[in-house]
Amino acid sequence: MPIDTSADLPTDPDAVLAVLSDETFLRERAADLGTPVEFLQVGPGPSTELRLLASTAGIPPLFARFVGDSVSVLERQSWSADGAGGHRAVLDVRAQVFGRTVRLRGERRLVPVDGGGTRSTVTGAAEVDAPFIKKQAQGAVEELVLSDLRREEALLRRRLAQR
Repeated sequence: MPIDTSADLPTDPDAVLAVLSDETFLRERAADLGTPVEFLQVGPGPSTELRLLASTAGIPPLFARFVGDSVSVLERQSWSADGAGGHRAVLDVRAQVFGRTVRLRGERRLVPVDGGGTRSTVTGAAEVDAPFIKKQAQGAVEELVLSDLRREEALLRRRLAQR
C-alpha cells in the first residue's frame, strides 16, 4: 500500500515550511514519537537531516524478533519552490536492519488552497531489501510512516495555532 495522504492546514505554505524546517519543531516531533535525536541539521537552505533512534515497539511480531528494541533512522528532506506559490520536498528515509536496507522514497508538497491555507500531501513507497518477507515488511513500514504522519500533523496544527 503506497503512502498517499493529505491534510489541509490553516496557514500559507511559507508558514508551514517554516515550522517543518524548524529545529525546535523537529525535536518536538521526535519527542512526541518517542524517538531520541541522534543528529539534527537544518540547512543549508530549506533542508533538514535528522537521525533518530526509533523504537520498534508495536511492529508486527513477525519482524520484531529480527530488529531488536530500536533502529537508527536517517530522514532527509530537501525543499524547493514549486513555481506556483508552494513548496515541494524530496523525502528520503533510510534504516539498516541486520544489514538489510529499509528505505522510504517520496515527495511532500505544500500547495496553497483557495481562501487561504495549505494542502500538505505526502506520497511515497517503502523499499525493503528482504526477499522472503518483502511485501509484508514494506506494508508494515508504510503503515508505521502513515501513523507517524498523523501524529506529526496533530503537532503541526498545534504549532501553527500558536503563531
